[in-house]
Amino acid sequence: MDLLKKILECEEKDVDMYIEQAILEANTNAEKVEKLGFLDYGKSYSIHKGFIPLKARIKYSNLSIEDYGMETTDFIYEFAHFIRKYKINSSKSFIYNLEYFVNSYFGYPGKMNRETIFNDIAWNTTTTDEEYFKALENNKIGDLKGTGAAECTEKGALVQQILSIFGIESYYCMGCVEWKDSQEPHCFNIVKRKKDYALVDYSIPIASYNENDKINAYYPFVGVLTNEEFIDFINNGTIKSFDDYYMKNRQEEKNGSQRIYVVGKYEIEKDNKNGIRL
Repeated sequence: MDLLKKILECEEKDVDMYIEQAILEANTNAEKVEKLGFLDYGKSYSIHKGFIPLKARIKYSNLSIEDYGMETTDFIYEFAHFIRKYKINSSKSFIYNLEYFVNSYFGYPGKMNRETIFNDIAWNTTTTDEEYFKALENNKIGDLKGTGAAECTEKGALVQQILSIFGIESYYCMGCVEWKDSQEPHCFNIVKRKKDYALVDYSIPIASYNENDKINAYYPFVGVLTNEEFIDFINNGTIKSFDDYYMKNRQEEKNGSQRIYVVGKYEIEKDNKNGIRL
């Protein structure tokens, strides 16, 4: 977290310089990959460690040809100033406050969806069919800023870039979640802690209630993985079940339900005899 210390202690005019240097270094050292997601012909690239290269593209649906680029970096600069504004000086505060920042950057859910936004941009900036389809190959994650159209794929990617820039070992994961009796393809992150790992979900957060039982904040869901569970989860796509919870007066309270996550699959199959299986 050396960069965090620099950002907090430097002069305001130097913040962007430090971030620019960090982005250049992270992109240079990033594991080279052209595309993430559930790709064509049943292939997938569903787990990525560290910074996602700026030339990489993410396919955000297993059923469509749509994808977008990761060239956008403005949110990293914005988060650095967010850190200074709110004096975020610990890794725990860093992780939890990202929930608020992610929603502030993308905006809260509205009527627009990703496909409409990307297609509208291409339509309004081109004059021929050839230009139109070429434009669709140049859309980027930043096109969704402030639209309320971002989903788990984009939120997880944004989180991954920020965590990686600030030196936190993290993994961008594409898979599936079962929660509240429904299943859906899902993206989330895994973060290395001192003695274990944590699955961190910024797209299905947990609510925090005050003493009057009113929601006063949302925080990312955090599920603990032992070192052995982490290796099995990453290497074998093993299903992992976590107790769901909420926060009450800063204390975790189980709500009696569970969340089930898997990597590398966009569906959790079930059979009547043996329960859940891949």
